[in-house]
Amino acid sequence: MGTFQEEHLKYLKKFTIRQVFFVGRSMGARAASALARQLSGRPEDAVAGLVCLSFPLHPPGQTHTHRQRSEDLRGLPKEVPVLFLSGTADNMCEKILLEDVVKEMKCPTTVHWIEGGNHGLTMKGRAEESVLNEVNSKVLSWILEHEADS
Repeated sequence: MGTFQEEHLKYLKKFTIRQVFFVGRSMGARAASALARQLSGRPEDAVAGLVCLSFPLHPPGQTHTHRQRSEDLRGLPKEVPVLFLSGTADNMCEKILLEDVVKEMKCPTTVHWIEGGNHGLTMKGRAEESVLNEVNSKVLSWILEHEADS
């Protein structure tokens, strides 16, 4: 058995997958970005967009690793729009570093900051349900907006 990406590519040939939005949270966002980069530009036009929730740009206190962790993001082609949702208090995604990465990306990007949110998108003084409603609303509206572009 090969890697997850190899297996996915094998089955992609077997089934027609078009206009998929890849969504991941934390390490899942890194995996989704790697897969989106690998599948983008294929004749099947499989990737419609990428949603990164709490993208782990660097381990806590180790901001020097953000270049390596953002390689797949910076390698996405201009046809793959990306939505980032992160908390302003996320210790794995410093705001200024993500904004610098976004400036280097070739594709259209949207960044939505959850004020006071940590890496788990939770915070004191705000109900988890309220935060999840904000996240869900933003993701859904963004996908619907970009689905029309596909």
